[in-house]
Amino acid sequence: MKRRAFAALLAVLPAGLVPVCAVDAGAGRHAYYLFLADHPPHGCEDCYVPLLVVPQTLEDVASSGQDTTIVLITTYERDSIWKVERGVPLAAAGISVRERVVRLRGRRYRFQEIAPAEVLRLLEKPEGTIPLHRVTAIPDRESLEDLVAAFRGQP
Repeated sequence: MKRRAFAALLAVLPAGLVPVCAVDAGAGRHAYYLFLADHPPHGCEDCYVPLLVVPQTLEDVASSGQDTTIVLITTYERDSIWKVERGVPLAAAGISVRERVVRLRGRRYRFQEIAPAEVLRLLEKPEGTIPLHRVTAIPDRESLEDLVAAFRGQP
């Protein structure tokens, strides 16, 4: 009953007024690894592979024409989590579905959707398996719980 009432409330609120935590709670997610598309990497930039987590497919974001916010997880070699940024703006106009390219923070990336199981592997073991020297702490599991819940139970 509470779920139906909450869904009804979301249906009548304008999208810009819905709190981020309300949208995040229990919603399915899609995840995409991003690979630099046209510029040579700076130093070891291509070692730090961005993982984009969005509430809907990039195709749906592009076709809606509505900008959205994402969770941007910087990974090291797709093995461990280096940094988690929430509420990062993503412009619908920056997504080219035909080319499978997304523009983010002034860079062009090819995107590849990944399975929920791969996202969960990363979220549940954020320290990864490759030994590396860190200048910042590994994100604690409590800070990742909402993302783990969003991907758990998805095919």
